[in-house]
Amino acid sequence: MMHAGGATPHAIAKGMGRSHHTLQKYLARPEVRQVVGVQREELAGMFDSVAHRIVGAVTPEDIQKANLVQKLTSAGIAVDKASMLRGELPPAINVTVLLDVMEAIRSRRDGQLAPTLQASALPPPAPDET
Repeated sequence: MMHAGGATPHAIAKGMGRSHHTLQKYLARPEVRQVVGVQREELAGMFDSVAHRIVGAVTPEDIQKANLVQKLTSAGIAVDKASMLRGELPPAINVTVLLDVMEAIRSRRDGQLAPTLQASALPPPAPDET
């Protein structure tokens, strides 16, 4: 269960007072790998369920509250955890672009002119194929 949850063989072995080599050999057995895979999928389903409940619980009133960030952060963590347990890679996010968009939204909300997105944060234009 610990390995299905993402713990390394070294950390598990240390906690059990065993050699990590012994634990690695045990975890390499086909029947153990199958059990770990089933446990990972069960955990991923639980995190998916948590994410759906959190996102589904957000109301228009919540958007006005500060704890909305905490709810959405929790949902994001749950989705990331489910993806990690399934061995899926999370999508790459350009943080600079995200920050620019946030600033534009804040500026618009505050009645200011939205700043332009930083040119360095945008991907290069596609070459002309004419």
